[in-house]
Amino acid sequence: MSMKLQCTILTPDRILYEGDIHFAVVQAYDGEAGFLYNHAPLVSELGIGEVRLRTGELTEFYTVEGGFVEIHDNKLVILAEDAYAKADLVKDEIEKELATVRAKEPKGYEERLAVSIELTKLKARLKVASR
Repeated sequence: MSMKLQCTILTPDRILYEGDIHFAVVQAYDGEAGFLYNHAPLVSELGIGEVRLRTGELTEFYTVEGGFVEIHDNKLVILAEDAYAKADLVKDEIEKELATVRAKEPKGYEERLAVSIELTKLKARLKVASR
């Protein structure tokens, strides 16, 4: 008997990952959530951060930016508003974007909130790109 989860990472425009895994750590809205074989059914809101998928000795890294995660009957579905695989991220480009966003001088609450969210996304991408 294979003690693996069927895992899919989806965004509105593409399937980012599809395969069997032994273990997953997902950035939920209020912290990390780990998933193993026979996990209890759960639906949770995603936050902005890293996703780690482990199969044997191999760990694959992704970043998610909002959405939902569901596990039921050993099927893990990560439905993200936006997501990136480590291979899609270029550290130097992210660092340049980060410097540009940090240099902004937001006026008012809405602009400060938008800049804060963008900084959080870029920092999560940089973390994954740096692995």
